[in-house]
Amino acid sequence: MFRALFRIVLMLSLVTASGAWAAVSTQDRIKPEHGMEQTVLAAADVSLKHAAAMAKKSHGGKVVKAETKNRGGRKVHHIRLVNEGRVKTIVIDAATGREVSP
Repeated sequence: MFRALFRIVLMLSLVTASGAWAAVSTQDRIKPEHGMEQTVLAAADVSLKHAAAMAKKSHGGKVVKAETKNRGGRKVHHIRLVNEGRVKTIVIDAATGREVSP
């Protein structure tokens, strides 16, 4: 009796765990915007370091300054790039990872 109950509990635990794993591994993808491939992570902010890497990959050049600011109650990352002598500031929403207008 105990062994049968143990097997049932074990199987239910495995089914529950595999369902949670499948939910995590099938995250929604967003179409690339300005050459950036982004993955939406539920309730996770994009780090300043990650935002700088995204901006560099998308626009090229060298990151010379990166800072996080508060804009209208939302965190945004300001990334300053220099490419062929030209300075460009990219603003990325920390919550979504999307590039927004400066």
